[in-house]
Amino acid sequence: MGALSLLSCAVACVVATASASEVHELTRRESFTSSNGMKMVPMPASGSPSDGSITGLMNDQDIEYLVNITLGGSVFTLQIDTGSSDVVVFPDKPIKTTSVLKDLQVNETYGIGTYSGPVAFAKLEFAGYAVESQVFLNTTTLDDPSLMSNGVLGFDIGIPPGNTSPLGLTLAENYGPVKGIEMGRNVIGNIFAQNPDLGNFTVMIFGRTDDGEGAGEGYLGIGEYPEELKDSFSKVNYVDTVRSKPSSFVVYVDGISLNGKSLPLNSTVRRTPHGKAVANLDTGTSSAQIPQDMSDAIYRSIPGAYYSDDLQHYVVPCVSSGAPNISFKVENQNIYIHPLDLTQIVDLRPAGLNYTICIETYSGTSSVEDTGEDFLLGDVFLRNVYTSFYYGSYNTTGSMIKSPAVKMIPVNHDVDATYSDFLTRRRQKLASLPPEATRAQFEQFVGVSSGNSSAGDDASADVETIASGVSSNSDSTDGSPYKALLNKLNSFAPIVFGLLGAIVVALLGLLGVGLALCIRRGRTVGAARSANTFYSPVPAPERFKEPVPEYRDEENARYDH
Repeated sequence: MGALSLLSCAVACVVATASASEVHELTRRESFTSSNGMKMVPMPASGSPSDGSITGLMNDQDIEYLVNITLGGSVFTLQIDTGSSDVVVFPDKPIKTTSVLKDLQVNETYGIGTYSGPVAFAKLEFAGYAVESQVFLNTTTLDDPSLMSNGVLGFDIGIPPGNTSPLGLTLAENYGPVKGIEMGRNVIGNIFAQNPDLGNFTVMIFGRTDDGEGAGEGYLGIGEYPEELKDSFSKVNYVDTVRSKPSSFVVYVDGISLNGKSLPLNSTVRRTPHGKAVANLDTGTSSAQIPQDMSDAIYRSIPGAYYSDDLQHYVVPCVSSGAPNISFKVENQNIYIHPLDLTQIVDLRPAGLNYTICIETYSGTSSVEDTGEDFLLGDVFLRNVYTSFYYGSYNTTGSMIKSPAVKMIPVNHDVDATYSDFLTRRRQKLASLPPEATRAQFEQFVGVSSGNSSAGDDASADVETIASGVSSNSDSTDGSPYKALLNKLNSFAPIVFGLLGAIVVALLGLLGVGLALCIRRGRTVGAARSANTFYSPVPAPERFKEPVPEYRDEENARYDH
């Protein structure tokens, strides 16, 4: 146990307390207006997951987005995840199953967590739809120190021939490809199969909290657009998925701009057209992963930012004198990233320090050989677009008629207004936290060597030169940088060992809690909440001036089951 720091226990206890208090302090604001004029207004929550065809997304501190489902008569709170297909539940209540295949044991891994258990079936109710016999992983063994919700609701394509999920493959191997694929169909596939007149798409809107405070708004619709966005979505082209047999929403990015200068896109994925990059749009990831040279270019452009070799993160001024102007170009749409989504506030009090720092959210990675993707774009990207996920069209033999695709409408348009919004919210949040640590103060704590690279000193360097590549190792995961930072802080226990000596016995008693809570990942982090806050977009006159005509999305082919 020598390698396990007492510091990690202290961090875990504080995180546990904070998380528990968040559950009870979830409140609904009167309204929230985004920088583009779109107003989100909370409406009465549905009485159960079976009420209404549109549901609200619960926002857990901008780390994950949650929904309530009813499975086998019991309500569970799951993370919505377009990066996976299966329903994975770690039940804390009884489930009335229709069938349990005890001989078919499945393991599923999400980040650092592993879920194990038998394949089971039960009635599932969600967003006004009911699936009489939905397959799910009935987790009986859990190796996930960060789990606080009940599991994952997979919302990727998951429809033949792209169903390569662990449950789908297991059933296909044991019951044959035809019957197995039908048995293993995910929730959204079953909803479309049972409702052939329903539009074969979902719409997701991911709101943000007030820089970590408040409930935050969210929207999920199945087969229909928000009234105020119908006209806008009708004018946006589909962006087809990249792969011939897609399972996830992976698309081409056509360009990235940093402060008005283009960053070169040099994809390492085979057969990618020149000047494009491959990006996975994953709601189950809180942050983002991009090539290391691109992350360097972004954060080295911020005066005062520096890279910590010990933490393997950029430490960035929480309120920069000039936050970078970052935009992604996808199918001729420029998607500007709100400055709040470029950095993450980290309160160091759980680590025994009365300081605050900010770190990057677009982390660098040096290789994508194993993933076949250049970018993993999670919630820090998706909060900046209104997204429609189209699930494609297939015939009765499973052959694809129409490719899965996405439509995206940029949220932010006025750069100056967005930056002003960033300053207001960030300063309000910092006012309730300890003072921001200077570089000298932070490096004194972590023992950073003088060899760490400086970002601010090179702020005026040519963007394309910077982007030519700095290859440094990074063990960042697809979780949030905050969680990775807490994990890194474990290595600095000797500095505070003396201070914790008086309570060592109590801390060791909390070791089990510490292991379960000290690492907060993007996929399966966050306390389950009983609230079901529903936010419905309301148009702002300055953006939607023309009347919205009656609109039917004829582009969306129906699902032929």
